[in-house]
Amino acid sequence: MKLTRQVSSGPRELPPAPAHFTNRTAELALLEKLLSQDGTGGPAVHLISGQGGIGKTALATAWARHLGDRFPAGHLWADLGGFSTNGPLSASEALGRFLRALGVPPEGLPADVEELTALYRTTTAERPLLVLLDNAGSTEQVLPLLPTGGESLVIVTSRRRLGRLQTEHRARLVELAPFGSTHSAELLGRAVGEERVGAEAAHARAIAELCGGLPIALTTVSAKLAGRPKMSLEKIATELGKEYRRLATLSTKEAQSVEASFNLSYDELPSDAAALYAALGLHPGPDFGVGVAAASIAVREEVAEDLLDQLVDVGLLIDRGDDRYTFHDLARLHAKEKTAGNEYDRDIAMRRMLEWYLFAASKTTVMTVPDQDPIPYRYEYRPPTPVSFESPEEELAWLERERENLIAAVETAETWQLPELGWQLAAAMWPLFLLRKHYPDFLKVSQAGVRCARAWGNASAEALMHNRSGAACRGSGRYDEAVVHYEAGREAARKAGDEVVEIRSVEGLGLVALAQGRLEDAVKWFTEDHRLSESRNRTHDIGLALINLGSTQLKAGRPDPAIEHLTRAREVLAADPYNVARARTDLGRALTAAGDLAAARTELEASLATMEASGSRFEVARALSAFGEIAEAEGNTGEARRFYDRALPILVGLGRPEADALRTRLEQL
Repeated sequence: MKLTRQVSSGPRELPPAPAHFTNRTAELALLEKLLSQDGTGGPAVHLISGQGGIGKTALATAWARHLGDRFPAGHLWADLGGFSTNGPLSASEALGRFLRALGVPPEGLPADVEELTALYRTTTAERPLLVLLDNAGSTEQVLPLLPTGGESLVIVTSRRRLGRLQTEHRARLVELAPFGSTHSAELLGRAVGEERVGAEAAHARAIAELCGGLPIALTTVSAKLAGRPKMSLEKIATELGKEYRRLATLSTKEAQSVEASFNLSYDELPSDAAALYAALGLHPGPDFGVGVAAASIAVREEVAEDLLDQLVDVGLLIDRGDDRYTFHDLARLHAKEKTAGNEYDRDIAMRRMLEWYLFAASKTTVMTVPDQDPIPYRYEYRPPTPVSFESPEEELAWLERERENLIAAVETAETWQLPELGWQLAAAMWPLFLLRKHYPDFLKVSQAGVRCARAWGNASAEALMHNRSGAACRGSGRYDEAVVHYEAGREAARKAGDEVVEIRSVEGLGLVALAQGRLEDAVKWFTEDHRLSESRNRTHDIGLALINLGSTQLKAGRPDPAIEHLTRAREVLAADPYNVARARTDLGRALTAAGDLAAARTELEASLATMEASGSRFEVARALSAFGEIAEAEGNTGEARRFYDRALPILVGLGRPEADALRTRLEQL
């Protein structure tokens, strides 16, 4: 495989190189040699295999960083969690992460994993990427994530040999063996000082032997020594030997070595640091911040920061930077075992973490107009530190950063039979899904919300989650499934006597009919929506129903009633700039159809300005398309083409079906 050194302009997701990366000179040379021989026509695939804790990730990361500048389209990385106690990373989540990193907006991601895979293949076809897939549990985890570009390189690490990856995709295998005594001593020397190791060479060799040559065990012991400059290596070797012999019942020497090294650090932790370590072993997501760590043992954040630093210092926790922390999967298992047999402590720690996520996510709901009256939640363990955000942008950024943890929290609450909490968590993610779509996640969370609400026995909550499931299906073009959810939502809302939630079900049925071109059905549903909204004196819902009625009448070729509905909607929604702008866009189109081009331009200028300020790319595209319609009506096809050319890439990037119609219109021009 011929590579040229270039400056990367794409995503750069590789984790930091390990601080004390040692030896592996022969393996690095072999990897380089194999890479130079690649010429299969597809992406080069290299598999680094070996037992847990042997240093696969360290080698893969060090090599990937060495190669980084040769891949101009950037670097992608994912921990596939193939052997994690939290379970493997799903293909849809991994694909979604990669596509977003490559510039596909969340709104443009399909919900179906096959469609995600196809989009990934298309997106990577012309990009020379470096892809690091760490901790793969199976070939099936890897296959959807292989880019199609022939100049790409994929580095996979796994405890298994993944035979199919070798036979079907010509993966080049490099197997790692434990360190010998010389390289074990070298790692110790880099961490604690060559002079200190040299002064107690015999004890250094004993430590290396007791650690089984496993870098993870050596690193943990080194961290303990580095934090205690006056502690002798003899003392560590003696303590490690006792612990090793105590664990003689474990199945392998490697397991004894890892467990012994972890216990050596854990047993000397202060009680509060030990409690935090054990609690975080139960954390449902892949990484975590200070806030949820503090909540897990009910301490202030400044206390938790100090305890987290202690865990990092002794090698039991990994600091990823930006106040984010994670475990090696062997350390997570070790931490989790510290609460085994104590169901009371486990339940408290888990509930504290789940309730912290709900507490924080609930602070973001002010970003959007609620689609139902809130259902209050009584906290068992209210977090000790308040959560606040300085701006809507900060709230949305927090939701994006914690998205995987929030989804894991919903699923964990359901698994731990906490249905009320699971439903509340699912409901609190609404602002993220409304504004950023994330349709695969939106559907997964909403369907979990349906199950939790049903188990909780709250029909209003169940109706709301059916409606949100319907919205996720509708947004991704799964119209038949959307109808099933909206009808189930309406039935549950009626059972609960909740007309407010029923309004959302009826509106959803109208939106599906409109998307499918069943215009008279859409008018029927939106008229019913308007009636229900007026009967409950729901001003905002009245305005939304009027927008939908106006849009449908316009699509049916009836501009006069459309103008009437949309003008009224603009007045009713005066306190909601975003939806006023939505009404103005369709009003501008209706006025264009009626021949009042000057008035249409006035409405669209105001609409476009609002939508550009709000960052709503889809609504910007709609306004630009409407300007193109004015230009067409004036006979200025050149100007119309310019507006359509600006709108089309936005719609394509969002994966919107409107892109096909606009493309056809451009061809006709």
